[in-house]
Amino acid sequence: EYLAASHERFPEQASRLGLSEYNHRLGKNDVAVRREQITETRLAITEVEALAPSAFDGDDKLDRRAFLSMLRVDELFSKDLPRWRDNPQVHCDAAVDSLFDLVVRHIGQLPAMSSALEARLAKIPDFLEAGADCVRKPVPLWTGLAKQACQGACVFLDELEPELTAASNSPKHIAGLISSAKRAFEGYAEKIAKKPQGSPNSFSVGRPVFEFLMRERLGFEMSLPEARAEGLRRIGLLTREVAEEARKLGFSSAREAIENASQDWMPDKPLLEVYASTTESLKSAVRKLGLATIPKGETLDVLPAPPFLRHQFPTAAYSAPPPFSKKQTGIFWVNDLSNGVSGESARRAEIRQHFGMELTSVHEAYPGHHLQFAVQNRHPSKLRRLFAHSIFYEGWTMWCEKLAVDLGLVSHPAARLIQLHDALWRAYRIVIDCGLHSGELTHSAAARLLMKGVGFTMARARGDVNWYTSSPTVPMSYLLGRLEVEKLHARLIAKNGWSLKQFNDWMLSYGALPYSWIVEASGQ
Repeated sequence: EYLAASHERFPEQASRLGLSEYNHRLGKNDVAVRREQITETRLAITEVEALAPSAFDGDDKLDRRAFLSMLRVDELFSKDLPRWRDNPQVHCDAAVDSLFDLVVRHIGQLPAMSSALEARLAKIPDFLEAGADCVRKPVPLWTGLAKQACQGACVFLDELEPELTAASNSPKHIAGLISSAKRAFEGYAEKIAKKPQGSPNSFSVGRPVFEFLMRERLGFEMSLPEARAEGLRRIGLLTREVAEEARKLGFSSAREAIENASQDWMPDKPLLEVYASTTESLKSAVRKLGLATIPKGETLDVLPAPPFLRHQFPTAAYSAPPPFSKKQTGIFWVNDLSNGVSGESARRAEIRQHFGMELTSVHEAYPGHHLQFAVQNRHPSKLRRLFAHSIFYEGWTMWCEKLAVDLGLVSHPAARLIQLHDALWRAYRIVIDCGLHSGELTHSAAARLLMKGVGFTMARARGDVNWYTSSPTVPMSYLLGRLEVEKLHARLIAKNGWSLKQFNDWMLSYGALPYSWIVEASGQ
């Protein structure tokens, strides 16, 4: 009942789950709708909490716990810390994502989606106007990011227009809708900029809320200082490991070693072919080495990012199939910007941005995100397909990266150094996540930590910290998740005599839930 009511209020979110009957719709996005949802969420929490936990076991017990967690977090960010009030990104992101999601999921089939895209385009002006009316005392950082997002939305619409007009029987009508939508994004940016702004660090959720989120999102019963202490310890350990690995390669620092290795890297085939062959090799290796069971019928398309999506993706990105979509095909996007530059030197520089693509493929494709979603989206519990606890799915991909290096799936001489350096980056995320949301770190101080500790440029560091501010406990979940997997692996392999395949299959069979909940429910 809760999901059905939520889908009616926010049909664009239901569409993203693969419920195609909502493809033509875009919600009202006004204060009244938000308040109705808060009431609905509170009612659902009351009813679920009235169901005794002891009355459930196995999958039902996990579904109850995870559903309750989802409701509690939703209530927090809609009622107690209403992000639809103080984060202008909520509204502009929802508007552009309503288009972006349909385009990405139906790439190559845009004519079939033209009526749905037209319907949503027509509703974007009202959607954004209602969103602007919702915003009160926005966090200044988020206002600036929302303005940038609106500019990006206009670029996306400009680049999408030729594709949509070619797919439509009414190109002038499409052009008019896009023009109107662009004006709406520009108007939204102007309106939120004129709003009285909140304090610069008002993105901080504070220690009690942060610890609540660690419990509900990560399954951790620990304090913020304990989490920060764990992060500091991991920074120390990994800093020493990174330095030792760099010395083995004959360099004084990780940055020097990685830059040197990237200069020597140049594939002898087009990037798209290299990514496609790499993912296929990894898939074969997962089967051959018995790392995990690959479900029958899963498919992964390796596709070039089309011109109108190139500004939306990094070097490579993964789009998971929606949990309820009949077609369960993941897409691994390759953004080869070397095709758009002149001069051999510039072309080679763009190609080298893909250095380390083997580990990227492990993370995004096999045995990483794609395999994880291919299993989760087949879970018999429809609720289970909805849950997306980052402690699981990001911990899983970091576990996969380490396995890939340890088992030789990725054999580049610098592969271990890259993997360790990326882990060090994730260790800094733990400390920064805690610092930002306890109020002890400013945005600038957090960025400086990444610059000093991991060697990021100012632009990259600030960009990374930007999303930490609006996603408390998610940044810390990457490395903490991998550490959870390692502890379980050490314990269960010894206790049960499992093979690595049995262990990985056991984890994946539960879906993206906190590991501590899985252990409790399974009795392992």
